[in-house]
Amino acid sequence: MQNKSIYKLLFLVGVIAFFTACDKDFNEIGSDVIGDDHFGLIKNDSQTVLAYNSATGQVETSNQPINSLGYYNNPFFGKTKASVVSQVLLDTVNQTIGANPTVTKVELSLPYFSRLISRDATSGDSTYELDSIQGFSIVNDKKVFNKIKLSVYENNYTLRDLDASLNFLDVQRYYSGETSVFDAYKNPARLNDDTNLAQNDEFIYSSAEIKTYKTVDGAQVVDTRSVPGMRLKLRNDFFQDKLFGAGAAGKLFNNSVFKDYFRGLYFKVDASSASPNQGSMSLLNFKQGKIIVTYTINVTSSTGVVSTKERKFAISLGGNSVNLLENDYSTGYTSALASNSNAATGAYNLFPKGGEGSMSIIKLFGDQDVRGYSSTGTPTVGPNGIPDELDDLRNPSDGKKLLVNEANLTFYIDKDKMTGAAEPNRIYLYDLNNHRPIIDYYTDYSVSQNSKNNKFVFGGLIEKDAATSAYNKRGIKYKIRLTNHMINLISKDSTNVRLGLVVTETIGVASNGMLRGAVPVANPFNKYPSAAIYNPLGTILFGNNIPATDPNYAKRLKLEIYYTKPN
Repeated sequence: MQNKSIYKLLFLVGVIAFFTACDKDFNEIGSDVIGDDHFGLIKNDSQTVLAYNSATGQVETSNQPINSLGYYNNPFFGKTKASVVSQVLLDTVNQTIGANPTVTKVELSLPYFSRLISRDATSGDSTYELDSIQGFSIVNDKKVFNKIKLSVYENNYTLRDLDASLNFLDVQRYYSGETSVFDAYKNPARLNDDTNLAQNDEFIYSSAEIKTYKTVDGAQVVDTRSVPGMRLKLRNDFFQDKLFGAGAAGKLFNNSVFKDYFRGLYFKVDASSASPNQGSMSLLNFKQGKIIVTYTINVTSSTGVVSTKERKFAISLGGNSVNLLENDYSTGYTSALASNSNAATGAYNLFPKGGEGSMSIIKLFGDQDVRGYSSTGTPTVGPNGIPDELDDLRNPSDGKKLLVNEANLTFYIDKDKMTGAAEPNRIYLYDLNNHRPIIDYYTDYSVSQNSKNNKFVFGGLIEKDAATSAYNKRGIKYKIRLTNHMINLISKDSTNVRLGLVVTETIGVASNGMLRGAVPVANPFNKYPSAAIYNPLGTILFGNNIPATDPNYAKRLKLEIYYTKPN
């Protein structure tokens, strides 16, 4: 009877938490939906957890839904430059051009991720805040992003759909470390060569609303308004020749022909001389990019008068793409990664780092396996392929099976090492053996106003301190709930798989990219969560291997299991 009352109370509290949590700031409260009061349940946090690190090597970056673009210098991890190559596609194939086409303007537009803050009722002007951009200073409590050098080139390397080395039976994969290949095949003449340095050598991400103007009764008035985004002027003469020159004959018939003729654009990033030590890096959906070519044609009237008429030619940044990452990692990171990669002892620190970075591997219940249990619960001598600690939980000495109510892994942030570094909003725990989410991911249907915070019961969201300014708040910990995973392990004899821990950009993406060649994460661990690939950030967490005399011992990684036993 007592247990039934406990369950009812837990259910009621959970329902209340679910319907109130959606309106809270999850950057601050993280995944503590129920809180730390477990209503007298038995707590077990003595189980062995082994957690260690592995570098990923090169990661597959072809055809990602989101790409990183920029230069970012992380105080601990080091420097990363992210460039993008994208195919281009005709919006209208076999378009009728007209007589004597002359290009007058070429503009490339690519929207940023942003949210509307306010709109002035009088002027109609909107104020936006950019999302998913790192590398900024705070001026008057507003973000001012650092400058980067952005060069746009014609790409002459074919981005294939299918892999010829596999008899065209699988998709062609491209990887993060192929910068030298695309450098060798780019047209060296920069397309964004405007004298305004904000277009190239001192490019800066801006949150300003984009407005165009027209003249009405002699006065300039706003014609169109657009959300913040990249607006680059590209060279007229290049597109004059590419689209309307002699070599373009028959190349605009369809996109198959056009892709082979005009193989795309290469957005190459370097550090700006105006901001050599710290740039900025943004996440962008290049599929939303557009090139609008404005040109004029000659039109002859019925009376023989020749006049000009303006037309538009639209090209999209669709088709195949690849994100190129150049890393100059600090020796502090690389040496710490190497010294914290012992699978037998576990690590003092864990370093989940997105992009071409690193991941953490977690083994629950340790490696010791010297005994087992018969089908009747009698102890046996000799290994049985199941860690002894898990065997003991499945076969308690008093014969009373555990009823698991909750299980968590809590990862405390090493705040000293993360000083001054941007922190990922979320980490993601998954089944590394099978490259898929654990069951707690699938059974969590909780939603938030910000989709990145969905599945907040499963957790992994950063929990921050209570600093006055939102920009000064620092992370304390991440908590991931694996209750159903633990129930399956203890009560249903599921396989005790190794778990992978990575940063994630969005919890809604559970697909994987490939790891290239021979990487430290040996086969069959040859895949990597896609949402970790396009998150450029990393974090430093406390692992399991912390001496009892260490001041951070209480922050070591522990598995917490809350359970009851039948009367």
